[in-house]
This record gives sequence, structure tokens and C-alpha cells, in this order.
Amino acid sequence: MVQVLADEEKLLRRIEVVNVLLMGLLPLGAWVLVSAKTALGVFLGAAIVTLSFRVLKWQLNKAFRTPGKLPQKGRVFASYYLRYVGTLFLVFVVMYYGWADPIAFLIGLSVVVLSIFVGGGLEVLVSLARKGES
Repeated sequence: MVQVLADEEKLLRRIEVVNVLLMGLLPLGAWVLVSAKTALGVFLGAAIVTLSFRVLKWQLNKAFRTPGKLPQKGRVFASYYLRYVGTLFLVFVVMYYGWADPIAFLIGLSVVVLSIFVGGGLEVLVSLARKGES
């Protein structure tokens, strides 16, 4: 059981590292290849979704920290929807004031999903490499 938790923490850590790399490289690439406004859109989208993901991680860790004790459903749902509404508000503000190109912003908003795919792909490659060694 302890080994499974350690493996899950490693996977989550790998996803977070890939997330930080994508959050830096995608806006840089957009700035070099397209424009500064596009890069700002990618960065703002990536920053909003990464912040939301980190808050979700914190919420779940806090809710399920104590083994054997179930969290209060109302409190978990309230904090979850408060985070969700906050994320929607930030997206609305960015789009309403035109701070970002919509397509670039959408690309930035998908950074966490890309990080999960890349992190999962790396995990598959590592497990296949381990399987080949034995």
C-alpha cells in the first residue's frame, strides 16, 4: 500500500513538472512564432488552469487527509464549487476585457490536460522499459 502511494506521488510530481515546463515553453513558442498577445493568452490560460488544478489538489488533500474519517459532503462540495466559480470568473474577466486571443487562451487552458497525457505517456514508457529489463 505504501509503495502504491509513493508511485502515485511520483506520477503526480511528474505531471506537475511537465505542467511547469509546458507553462513556460508554450508561451515562449507562441511569442517567438506568432506574437506577444498570443503568448500572453497562452500564459494566462495556463496560469488560470494550473492555479485551479493546484487548489483542487489542496482541497482533496485537505478533505481526505485523515484516514478513516470521511469529510463533510457539504463542505467539500461548497469548496469545490467555489473554486469552480472563481475559475469561471477569471476566464470571464480575461475574455471580457480582451486580454487574450481566444484560441491562444484555449490552448493555455488545456495545459493541464496536455501535462496529464505527457505524464501518463512517460509513465507507460518507464513501465515498458522496466518490463524489458526483467
